[in-house]
Amino acid sequence: VYAIQNTAYSQVAGIQAGIEIVLSPHLRFVSKYNFQAGKEEMPNGEISAARHAAPGFGISQLTFRKKKLLQQIYCSYSENVSFANLNLEERVKTAIYAKDANGQPYSPGWFTLNYKMNWQINELVRLGAGVENITDHRYRTYSSGISAGGRNFFISLRVGRG
Repeated sequence: VYAIQNTAYSQVAGIQAGIEIVLSPHLRFVSKYNFQAGKEEMPNGEISAARHAAPGFGISQLTFRKKKLLQQIYCSYSENVSFANLNLEERVKTAIYAKDANGQPYSPGWFTLNYKMNWQINELVRLGAGVENITDHRYRTYSSGISAGGRNFFISLRVGRG
């Protein structure tokens, strides 16, 4: 019988924080941030940054809600992971990472600016629309070999209760 086992040592710790500020009866600001860090023992016994501890990331939202209209502008973001803080096994995956000024792989930080709205036309019909990544910023989430899409427009029409 063969089994895949994680026998090496790892340690991860993190913190999550959030704030909500009610600016008026119709306007509120919410921000959430998550940070984690860790280390793991590699198969050769060397200690490295934990591969599966994502860099700090979060979302900040400004929401306007009045009667049947909801509008939201929000920013999603992630910190970078420098070469020095990149897991030893990840350093050789040069195809999925950007190169820093020294030609070393790293994961750059990124952000997207987004807008969405929902309008409850009547009790059965709701219209939604928005644009994601307004600035058309090219980015790739940490440890992913796939770049995210550029600017994205969406529209939806929901009919029914619920």
